Amino acid sequence: MTQQYMVGEFSAFLGELPPVPDELLGSALQTLRREVEESPVWSLHLLTQRALALTEAISWVTLEQGDMQRFCRGVDTAVAFRHFVASANLLWYQGTQVCGELAGGWRRFG
Repeated sequence: MTQQYMVGEFSAFLGELPPVPDELLGSALQTLRREVEESPVWSLHLLTQRALALTEAISWVTLEQGDMQRFCRGVDTAVAFRHFVASANLLWYQGTQVCGELAGGWRRFG
């Protein structure tokens, strides 16, 4: 993957999340998307952790509000995003790069 493609896809996934039902989360999402677009590619793995945490928080808020359509759309986008970051090797755990949970297990790349 080219660096421009990685940044563009990362930003696009954040943009594909359904409208956020919480003003604070919506602001955090906009800030994160801007950071992704303006940050050097080498920092994307740090932003990935924030994006995963943010998509989880958004999913919980949406679920608590009972909006199943928005929840399902957000989960579909989050799953696609997780696959993207795994294939782009953007997941890191304690200094070791990991490929997402594929085929039922973690694969480590060091």
